[in-house]
Amino acid sequence: MQAVDGVYTDFRDGAGLRRELAEARRDGFTGKLAIHPEQIADINTAFVPTAAEREAAERIVAAFATAAETGVVSLDGRMIDRPHLLQAQRILAMAQRGRQGS
Repeated sequence: MQAVDGVYTDFRDGAGLRRELAEARRDGFTGKLAIHPEQIADINTAFVPTAAEREAAERIVAAFATAAETGVVSLDGRMIDRPHLLQAQRILAMAQRGRQGS
């Protein structure tokens, strides 16, 4: 189940919406409800992973692919385990959906 944030009712306040989107994303939400069509582009943009997030996720997935049958890998001096892999896979799936929606 994905966590979706509620509406931002002041649909004429784009800056306020973008601030709230940043907070929602930081807090772990994966989407936000829109009350007006003009909000959709900002909402979609806010929840598509950044290039840096996609690159990091790709590196994590690749590290696990080269270390078959293991639950932990080392990447850049950090221990990366299965929860990191699952999160990386979710990021890549979100990025893919974001590209399809463009």
